[in-house]
Amino acid sequence: MMEYTIKEVFKKEDTKTINLLFKYLKLLLKWHDIRNIVSSSNEQYIIKREIYDSYMLNNYLIGNSYTDIGSGGGLPGIIIAILNPSKKVTLIDRKTTFVDFLTIAKSELYLDNVDIIHRDVLKSQAHFVTDAVLLKNFSNKVISKMDFETKFTYLMKLIKKSKQVSKAYMLTGSPVLKLSEDCMNEFNVNIHEIFSPFFESNRVVAEVKFENTIDS
Repeated sequence: MMEYTIKEVFKKEDTKTINLLFKYLKLLLKWHDIRNIVSSSNEQYIIKREIYDSYMLNNYLIGNSYTDIGSGGGLPGIIIAILNPSKKVTLIDRKTTFVDFLTIAKSELYLDNVDIIHRDVLKSQAHFVTDAVLLKNFSNKVISKMDFETKFTYLMKLIKKSKQVSKAYMLTGSPVLKLSEDCMNEFNVNIHEIFSPFFESNRVVAEVKFENTIDS
């Protein structure tokens, strides 16, 4: 059933990509049973919401290298790495459990384009050396009690300090649609809605353009 769903949802992809997505999902669920590394143990939800939305995020990405901060179980970072084998993807997380999983996933999926860093980006002098930074529901104790716009502003200012980064992409929910006009203008935010064929609610990609923006 799981393999059939993967093939149906991602039927436009080649056999190699589908096999990698299937292998990743099996590994993710195996680790989740022991370590609780993803938001749900429902394989249909993971495929149709978590993996599908990460897959759709790829349509908006520009650049040749990406850093996924707070990568967790590899969503969206591992999916982006599978879809872009010639592009560098750096996965950063502060938790050993996630870093251990990502290390095994990189090895078992033969993702030579992936680097993994064990770091809390909010406690260190974060310096990102890729074209773009990716975030999906990123949070920790430093920002967890902030309202969405304050948290969004905090994170974008942090990312902006790395001069090589020209764009940031946040995969998130409807709160991003309520950002103030001042915030939207300050960070040159462009909103892309991911229309889900599986759920009534849609996720949103907030694309942020910094000063040294690339266009291809």
